[in-house]
Amino acid sequence: MTTVYREMVLCSLCEEKTEYTLISSTNTFGGLPDLDSRPPERKRSTIFAWVQRCPECGYCASNISTPNPEAQSVILCQEYKDQLNDPAYPELAASFLCKAILDRESEDFAAATGSLIHAAWVCDDSGNTDEAQACRLKAADMLLFAESHGQQVSTQNGATCAVLVDLLRRSGRVDQARKEITARRGGITEEIIIEIMDYQEQLIERNDVSCHTLGDAREEIKLKNTKNNE
Repeated sequence: MTTVYREMVLCSLCEEKTEYTLISSTNTFGGLPDLDSRPPERKRSTIFAWVQRCPECGYCASNISTPNPEAQSVILCQEYKDQLNDPAYPELAASFLCKAILDRESEDFAAATGSLIHAAWVCDDSGNTDEAQACRLKAADMLLFAESHGQQVSTQNGATCAVLVDLLRRSGRVDQARKEITARRGGITEEIIIEIMDYQEQLIERNDVSCHTLGDAREEIKLKNTKNNE
């Protein structure tokens, strides 16, 4: 069950007060996440509340009442303005993309990666296939940039690699995805991540760029092991 409530929030930039729907509790009982870490229901449907957009100044953040030293100048730049009003993207996706710009300019590249991934999920839900692919390409590049600056999108061993490979595969960069698996496999110790990498290789061989879940991976590996033991 998901519990929501309404609250007035003061924008830290322009001091405009706006009412938002906030999440007080939710759950993911009985489901498994997608391979790019998207949670199952009910948490999955709370994505609308993961970013706030000030209707007055356009500031986009997880909580617009929290000050961001970089925000005032960033929201005035042309890149931000263009993204905020880009008609190709659903409004919620555009809000996540603007948040990604702010995250990037604040040098929180791991957070920027997450914001870009969230934008892709919104585009998935609205059927904006090309825009979802574009978001994943940006997310993959940002994830690599985050790593080059010592930032990880996950603390679990190999989980960052798992997300990267799925981003690359689903955005059509299957050759790069295959290379990342080969280069990183030796450093992965978590059994579940190893299984996911094996499954990703199978998807890549089939040129499958669609969404799959952890449950799909487990079923495929289980079937493969059964056949090998026969």
